[in-house]
Amino acid sequence: MNDVQGGHRGTRPVPTSELVDVLRTGYGLEVRKIADLGGVNLNVLVDAEDGRYVARAYLRYVTPDRLTAIQDVRRCLTAAGVPCPRHLPTRDGAGWTSLGECLVEVERFVDHDGYMKASERLRQGLPLLGRLHSVSRTLEVSAAGRASRFANHIQPEDAPAATTRATTRIRGWAPTQAEQRVADLADELAALVSAGERDLWPKLPRQLVHGDFWDNNVFFRADQVVMVADFDFMGERARVDDLALTLYFADLEPPLLDIDARAGNLRALVDAYETGLDEPLTATERTALPWALARQPLWEIGGWIGTLAQEDKAREYIAEMPTALGRALQIARRPDFWSGVFE
Repeated sequence: MNDVQGGHRGTRPVPTSELVDVLRTGYGLEVRKIADLGGVNLNVLVDAEDGRYVARAYLRYVTPDRLTAIQDVRRCLTAAGVPCPRHLPTRDGAGWTSLGECLVEVERFVDHDGYMKASERLRQGLPLLGRLHSVSRTLEVSAAGRASRFANHIQPEDAPAATTRATTRIRGWAPTQAEQRVADLADELAALVSAGERDLWPKLPRQLVHGDFWDNNVFFRADQVVMVADFDFMGERARVDDLALTLYFADLEPPLLDIDARAGNLRALVDAYETGLDEPLTATERTALPWALARQPLWEIGGWIGTLAQEDKAREYIAEMPTALGRALQIARRPDFWSGVFE
């Protein structure tokens, strides 16, 4: 997997006989076979004599302090009614073992029949994000738990400079006309969003959030969420940023709707989310939400395209950006309309 930021993130481990040996010696699992489940980390389905498990080998940048914080948060959320993975202790009672430079944890496989992607399941799943935010608001975690070095997120104050670095890189490639267009749209979006939310984001309270509440990180069985997984991007930021990430992905799925239908879909998801909150969204948060939603493509531009090690991988990424940038600009160019949608 392509690395970023000069190799600091690390590349994805691969399933090998060495991993099987780690599972046998570290956890006492009699492994019959393993299957790669995909994901940024190495996630493998383990078929063992006493049942099925999921083993996860994290990228090397994940430290013991970071993984301890993730496991503690998952434990607290599960106790509060948000079902999260429960790691198995090693034979020595530890929370993880190692595969080379990578930390490895194991959990029991949770049976499920789908993920949170279709509109009906989004409406069913978003109240649980509200519940997760309500519980996480009072959790205290270490500095390692409060910040993910790599995430699908960019802080408002960092977005303009990161976007400029990325678009400068794009223009330095002797870009195609389509790539030049992406750079131009990204610069316009960054300027509009920066101006629009500059006076808002300092007023928003920060708290611990999930970081990637979407699709195959939210497991369903029938109409119930049975597990919220993948806390890799967990960090401290405004809760509307976390909500905006889910809205952003959801908004990319359907065909481009007329603006009223699109606004109605997004407002319905926000209403579903708010049913899970202990404290409703404030007026300031509702005003900030359209800008947080419009900012979302900038973590893809500044956070990934601007830092991917291989130019060809970054250029592949660019090909997927015009739709996202176009939809974000529809919001950023009509702030008064969108403020009314979420008020």
